[in-house]
Amino acid sequence: MLKLHNTFSKKLELVEFDSDNVKIYLCGPTVQSSPHIGHGRSAVAFDFLVRYLKFLEYKVTFVRNITDIDDKIIERSSSLGLSVSELAKKVLLEFEFSYRQLNCTSPDIEPKATESIENIINIINILYNKGFAYSTTSGVYFEVAKFDNYLELSGRSRSEVVSGTRIDLEEDKKNSEDFALWKISKENEPSWPSPWGSGRPGWHIECSAMINKIFMGGIDIHCGGNDLIFPHHENELAQSTAAFENQNFVKYWLHNGMVNLSGQKMSKSQGNIKLLNEYIEIYSGNVIRFFFLRSHYRKPQEFSEDLLEESKTTFKRILDLGIELTPKPTHAKTLSMFKDSMNDDLNTPKLLGEVFMLLGSINEFKPNEQKKIKETILYIFEILGFDLSTKPQKEIDKEILKKLFSKYEISFLSLEQSMPKLIKLREELRDNKNFDIADQIREEFKKIGIVIQDGKNSGWYRENS
Repeated sequence: MLKLHNTFSKKLELVEFDSDNVKIYLCGPTVQSSPHIGHGRSAVAFDFLVRYLKFLEYKVTFVRNITDIDDKIIERSSSLGLSVSELAKKVLLEFEFSYRQLNCTSPDIEPKATESIENIINIINILYNKGFAYSTTSGVYFEVAKFDNYLELSGRSRSEVVSGTRIDLEEDKKNSEDFALWKISKENEPSWPSPWGSGRPGWHIECSAMINKIFMGGIDIHCGGNDLIFPHHENELAQSTAAFENQNFVKYWLHNGMVNLSGQKMSKSQGNIKLLNEYIEIYSGNVIRFFFLRSHYRKPQEFSEDLLEESKTTFKRILDLGIELTPKPTHAKTLSMFKDSMNDDLNTPKLLGEVFMLLGSINEFKPNEQKKIKETILYIFEILGFDLSTKPQKEIDKEILKKLFSKYEISFLSLEQSMPKLIKLREELRDNKNFDIADQIREEFKKIGIVIQDGKNSGWYRENS
């Protein structure tokens, strides 16, 4: 039976869902800057969860949000001379590229904060009318003192609490720990009309509103990095519970550990960020995914290029199994080993240890059983979302790329840096009805193995040969 560590109870719990349709919400990216290794870890860790639940024959409704309005997005867009929507769209393309390369399951629904304003205002109005929120000249705030169970999720004491990092210390708040539900916009900032003045949502209220809008009630599993426990998820829990007192907002809270570089948490403030797409281009999505598999999702994970090289070599042993064999669940004991590890709070390092111990002693088994063990190992890795195709990715001559991008007045440094500019150019051409040139660009890049997609699944990817 599946056991998961619930951050709320601080213990391992036997998972019991109310129905076979499991509702999962993952806090997705704030699209202010390029994805880093830490973003990849959170996406992959909970992709293992979604895939495993489906393997257990649960129906899963998987939602991953996009925060496309935020203080830091506004600040960075201003520094780059872009509009907030231009920056958000550009960065989102980079995230979508990384998710595809990591072979992460596409969410069933991927809501954006800017598309949820009406629901955000409705929930703030409920909190205001119930007396949990108050308005000032700077915005609307949740009054923490009115909510008795505040800090149950994080386990912090009131004396430890300070305002969240994304919240300015406004002088007109009643208490420093009160957090923003609605912010009155400053001049030239994006804004929407509301009963309290033109403004934009606070960070925390976005997720509560999206969950309420999509699921019309509580959810089974809420996921995210453990840096979100406080203040983000603590505040989500407080405002959702206060607004909808008869609902169990979240049954299980799951949080992944941070990625460390030389023992330090990898973060923008530390200046030690490693961009995800650069490493994907060097090592492949499979290898990065395998690197994440090696550590338990709840624990910190040390990052280095040496560890990526080691992951590349080790993962090749799995790929080599697929040269002559097809993934099949033909060895019951190996499949049982997989279930035992995953049922133990998604214990992927334990699984890997047992897989390679089994491969190390493979010659002790009869030839037919060897084949079944190897087929089943391949099957396990397929379940976990690895692309076991042995086809190499097409190599593209950099001089060809430079010439092609130069043709459209775009400098080429890498595909990850230059393709968003090309995508933006094609969007402008299409908006101006210059479809012939837009189509020409798409066809020229398709000839060298780069597929550009329009419409709902807009973006790009590299073809395999």
